[in-house]
Amino acid sequence: MKLLLPRLVASLFLSAAAAHAKPCGNPAAVVETRQAAEAQCACGAANRHRSYMSCVSRVAHEAVVSGALSRRCKAAVMSCAQRSVCGKPGYVTCCRTTPKGTTTCAIRRSARACLAHPPQGGHSYLSSFSSVCDACPGGVCTSTLGVSAMAEDCRSILVTWSNPEVSITIGRSTDNATWTTVLSASRVGQATFLDTDLQPSTAYYYRVTPLSAP
Repeated sequence: MKLLLPRLVASLFLSAAAAHAKPCGNPAAVVETRQAAEAQCACGAANRHRSYMSCVSRVAHEAVVSGALSRRCKAAVMSCAQRSVCGKPGYVTCCRTTPKGTTTCAIRRSARACLAHPPQGGHSYLSSFSSVCDACPGGVCTSTLGVSAMAEDCRSILVTWSNPEVSITIGRSTDNATWTTVLSASRVGQATFLDTDLQPSTAYYYRVTPLSAP
C-alpha cells in the first residue's frame, strides 16, 4: 500500500506474513524477498497483473540463485503476489467475518462486490493490504491488525492498527533493506503511532510485526 501526499510515500508490510502455497521453513526470507519485489516491482504502479507477476518471479528467482530463498519458499512469495490486487485496477482485498469471529480474506473485483454480500449475521470490510497474505498472516485472520498508514503532513505519517490488544513493533526504512525500529513495543490499548520529523520527497517503508497474540 502506498500513499502520496506532498511527495511523502508510505508502504506497509506485515512481517508475520507466511507461506500459503507450500510449507516454508524460512518465513523471514519470504518477507525479505517480498520487500525486494515491492521495491523493484511497485504494486501500486503496476498496470497489468501478468507483468507484475513476471517482475516478482524474476526477483524471487534471483533470490533463489543467490541462496537467500529456497525453491519452496519461492512458491510462497509467488502465492502472495498472485493473491493480491497488484496490477488489477479496481480490485480490492475483501475480508468477511462470521458471527463466531472467524475471518477469511480474498481478492474481489470491486468494493461493491465485497460489501454487498456479507456473511449472514456477520460483516464484510475492505482491508488496506494489497495481498491476502498480509491481511491473513499465516493463513489466519481471526484477529487481523487492519494496519494502515496516512501522511498527516509533509513531515509526518500516522500508522494505525485496528486491534489495540495486540502489542506490535514498527520498523521504518527508506530503501526496503536497512530498517530502524521506531516503535519497540506498543502498549495495550494503543492503536496509533505518529512518525514525525520525516523528509519530504522521500519514500518511507513500514514493517509491522505483532509481538503478542490477541
